[in-house]
Amino acid sequence: METRKVKIEDAVGMILCHDITEIIPGERKGRAFKKGHRIEVEDLDRLRGLGKNHIYVLHMDEDEVHEDDGARILGDILGGQNVEVTEPYESRVNLHATVHGLLKVDTEGLYALNCLEDVVASTLPNYSIVTKGEMVAGTKVTPLVVKREIMETAQGIRREKGTIVSVIPFQPVKVSIVITGTEVYKGIIKDAFQEVLTKKVEALGGTVIHVSFAPDDEGIIREKIQEAVSKGSDVVLVSGGMSVDPDDVTPKAIRSVADVVKYGSPVLPGAMFMMSYIGDIAVIGIPACGMYAKITVFDLIYPRVAAGIKITKADIIALANGGLCRKCDPCRFPNCSFGRG
Repeated sequence: METRKVKIEDAVGMILCHDITEIIPGERKGRAFKKGHRIEVEDLDRLRGLGKNHIYVLHMDEDEVHEDDGARILGDILGGQNVEVTEPYESRVNLHATVHGLLKVDTEGLYALNCLEDVVASTLPNYSIVTKGEMVAGTKVTPLVVKREIMETAQGIRREKGTIVSVIPFQPVKVSIVITGTEVYKGIIKDAFQEVLTKKVEALGGTVIHVSFAPDDEGIIREKIQEAVSKGSDVVLVSGGMSVDPDDVTPKAIRSVADVVKYGSPVLPGAMFMMSYIGDIAVIGIPACGMYAKITVFDLIYPRVAAGIKITKADIIALANGGLCRKCDPCRFPNCSFGRG
C-alpha cells in the first residue's frame, strides 16, 4: 500500500488516505470526508468548495483488500439463516434478524475468526431471544486495508465450520400442562402455575392446548402425561413435586414414561429441573420455583425447545457458568449475567 497525490477529477473510485476537514467560520470545524472514503462523482463539487484540487489517495496492491470490502466479506462469512447483512457504515457491517426467534452462534467459528489478525466480529450471547429487525452481530477489519490472505483464511473458517450466526424461528408448538400436587388437586390452595407457564409459552408463539391436574400419585401423573401426549402435544410441562422428598413423586412418574436427559440442573433457581423426551416430544419437569421466581432454568431451556432444538445433557451442564441468578430488583433479564456464561 502506498499514497499518491492525484487531481480530484482523476480520483473517482479511489480511496482517501487521510481525513479532510471542513471549517465554517463562526459555526463549526469538523470532518467533511473520512479516511478510507471512496471518492464518488458527487463528491467533486464539495471538494472544490473546500479548496481541494488535489488529494492524497491510497494505491492498494493486488494482495490487499479495502476495509469496506473486508467488512462485506466478513458479513457474508458470519451471516446465516434469517440474518440480513447491512452495507458498510464507518467500515463496519451489522447483521440483523429477519424473524423473531432464537439466536444461534457457532462460538468456535466466532472465536476462530477473532483469532485472525485485523478481524473483529462480535455477537449477542448465544441463544438470545431476538426480535425481527434486531441487530445480532457486527463485524469489521481494523486497518484501512487488510491482506487478502487473511480474508481467504476467514472464508476457509466458514467452509470448515458452516453457518456462524443464524436465527432459528420459534415454532407454533402445541403445549400441554400437567399440574401436580394433592393440595392443588383437591382445591385446598389455588394453582399459580397455569397462568405463569401459559404466558411464557404464548410469548414464544406456542399454544397451550390442554391443562390437567393430578394428586401426588405416580400412577395418575403418568396417566396425565400419556393423555397429554395423545392429544398431539409437542411439549408437555409437568409442574410441581420435583424434589427428592418421599411424597414428591413427579420425577418417578416422568421416568416411567420418558427417556430422561438430565434430572437436576446447575442453575439457581431451578436445581430440581428435569429434561426428558418421549420420542420427539419434550417432557419437562418444572420445580416449584417456576411458580414464584420470575426467571428460572425454564427460561433458559424452553426457548430452545420452542425453536425446535433437542436438548442434550451437555446443554444443561453448560449452564453452570452464568447459572446463578443475582435476583435483581427490578429483574433485568435477559439483559443480565443469568445464563450468559
